[in-house]
Amino acid sequence: MPFAALLLCAALSAFAQTGAIRGTVTDAAGEPLVGANVLVKGTVLGAKSGIDGGFLIRKVRPGVAHVQVTMLGFLKDDRTVDVAAEGVATLRIALRESPIETDEVVVTAGRRAQSFEEIPVSISLLEGRDVEKRGLISLDQALRYVPGVNMTESQVNIRGSSGYSRALGTRVLMLLDGVPILAGDANEIKYDAVPMYMIERIEVVKGSGSALYGSSALGGVINIITKTPVRASTRARIYSGFYDEPRWQEWKWWSGGPRVFNGVDAQHGDVAGPFSYMVSAGVRNNRGYRQNDDFLRWNANAKASYRIDPERALSAALNIASDDHGNWIYWRDLEHALVPPASADLTERIVSTKRQFSLQYRETASTRFAWSARGFLYRTAFNTSSDTSDFSLRPNDKTQSTANVYGLEWQGTFSLNDRNMLIGGLDGSYTTVASTTYDNRTGYGGAAYLQDEMAVTDQLTLSLGARLDYTKVDTAKADGQINPRIGAAYTPVHGTIFRASYGWGFRAPSIAERFASASGGGLITKPSPGLLSERSTSYEAGVKQELPIPAVIDAAVFLNEYENLVEPLLDPADGKITFENITRARILGFEIGMQASFLDKLLEGAVSYTYMYPRDVTENAILRYRPRHLFYASGQVRIFDGVLGADFRFVSRIEEIDTELGLIIRNAEQRVDAYVTDLRFGWDFARQGLPLRATVLANNVFNYSYSEIVGNVAPIRNFTLSLEAEF
Repeated sequence: MPFAALLLCAALSAFAQTGAIRGTVTDAAGEPLVGANVLVKGTVLGAKSGIDGGFLIRKVRPGVAHVQVTMLGFLKDDRTVDVAAEGVATLRIALRESPIETDEVVVTAGRRAQSFEEIPVSISLLEGRDVEKRGLISLDQALRYVPGVNMTESQVNIRGSSGYSRALGTRVLMLLDGVPILAGDANEIKYDAVPMYMIERIEVVKGSGSALYGSSALGGVINIITKTPVRASTRARIYSGFYDEPRWQEWKWWSGGPRVFNGVDAQHGDVAGPFSYMVSAGVRNNRGYRQNDDFLRWNANAKASYRIDPERALSAALNIASDDHGNWIYWRDLEHALVPPASADLTERIVSTKRQFSLQYRETASTRFAWSARGFLYRTAFNTSSDTSDFSLRPNDKTQSTANVYGLEWQGTFSLNDRNMLIGGLDGSYTTVASTTYDNRTGYGGAAYLQDEMAVTDQLTLSLGARLDYTKVDTAKADGQINPRIGAAYTPVHGTIFRASYGWGFRAPSIAERFASASGGGLITKPSPGLLSERSTSYEAGVKQELPIPAVIDAAVFLNEYENLVEPLLDPADGKITFENITRARILGFEIGMQASFLDKLLEGAVSYTYMYPRDVTENAILRYRPRHLFYASGQVRIFDGVLGADFRFVSRIEEIDTELGLIIRNAEQRVDAYVTDLRFGWDFARQGLPLRATVLANNVFNYSYSEIVGNVAPIRNFTLSLEAEF
């Protein structure tokens, strides 16, 4: 049946007689639970419990309805209820605490709310409370704790997909509440644009997401879900800290007191009938442990929602951020690892701004059909300035660009029957760039996607979908591809989930990769207008298993094949960096992790290990800037009203870089494995009648010296005191 006909059927079904389900969600002691997810299985209907734990779901078909209730920290509850035409069925649901969190609902993997039992791909979650207890103030810091993810300085790398290209393109799509936030010129992630104090959770989908999300999702998708207010609340946080002295005394370049950093965040949200809003703002100042690597950042964020009725809602979001930082690129040499080369202009600064606005309308038209429409604008700008240098004498050093991305998207979700769900949509974007670095450029693209999710049995779910992408970037040749995906999730018994997936990926090179002409610190890039689009084929098989003890293991094997992979290379003929297509590349690996909780969550912990074999098949060599081993471990223990926690990260030494970099960057061969240990201790003063929490952080506590990228020492030991109050 054509999709248009299905939509017509969905619209007609809106006129059929329906009933409603009203209920409350509490904990075992009868206290209301706020924000529980209530879904009517086999339909597009759902709700969240309010401040009194109550919920109302209308337009429910008469008959037996299967209701699923989930909430972080509690066991999932499945039950049935009889719904009469024009009647209201009542449910009272008491959730039991879960010793380990395994029943989360996620929205990124299939572009709709789903439980893990339905998801055929690997996905990791990082809760907002974990971000806050670690004192993380930027998204790139938070991503360093996600299994299978490592940061090559500012480049996010999911299972080795990205390598390193220093702000000139990413293979990971970043979303903020489902809205793309990749710069229009370089397709890079602007981490300071993310409102860290508003994060509810971060969902990381590993492997190609092109079948649903298109270009830039070649290596995966990261979706930051922000909080939605359920009651009036005000929070504020202030923190201050300092960098210790470097491990080697000859590295210390400053005199006097330590290099300090500090910041403040504030947030307020409220609900007034059908209207809710949340606003936040923050300022961060960091003097830096490396010379000319300081920054001053601020951001302001707002989101609002108006529920026209239980089935229709309108929402808007606005995010503004600014960053003024020194232009650090790489060290002078190993003996002077925290200062730039002698030729560096220490007055050179880069000021960047980001502005995002989005508007969205959602409607549940019937039991079987829901749709949404969204428009957004994402504007980024950066400019280099200097107090002492005349850029007319070195014009390539004057980097500047202003980019605007305009986007529109429509998505529909249609339930064919109780076991079959269709998700389809259309989206388009238009990009303008005004730049001295990339010249004036334009680009546009469009896509259509459709996915069918079938519950073949109560234990087996299949998904089959495809996306057609078309893209045109300025003078480059237009390109496109149909990206299919097939996946399966099988739950033979409760607590065991097998999954498998196969899909294609597609990524068009960014404007920056094609047209960048800039220099800095002796590194010079030149245009590569003839770049071809990247294509990939990904395979994955995995299992998630609950253990007899309060623990769960998640394991997966994966294989990603790439064609025309874009990598930065140093041209020996002129010493300039150019982007070229690698004919073929392959990344083979596996990942295993475990989470455990003991003594009623008195003690909690998690470990993960990822192995990757990243190979340039054409050159029969290891792909550049990819580690082979990642090992992460974390744990915490509750001590009265306090929590003592520790995190450990091991990232193996990068084996291959551009060997020609040694001609420009001294001691480029000095690379080591990374062993990083962080400690934290937080204390809650609620029992003393104070709405206050204090946290002490000691990061890189052993002051281990390592680099994530050539010629750059990662943060040395530092200490932070954070105070947070909530009213």
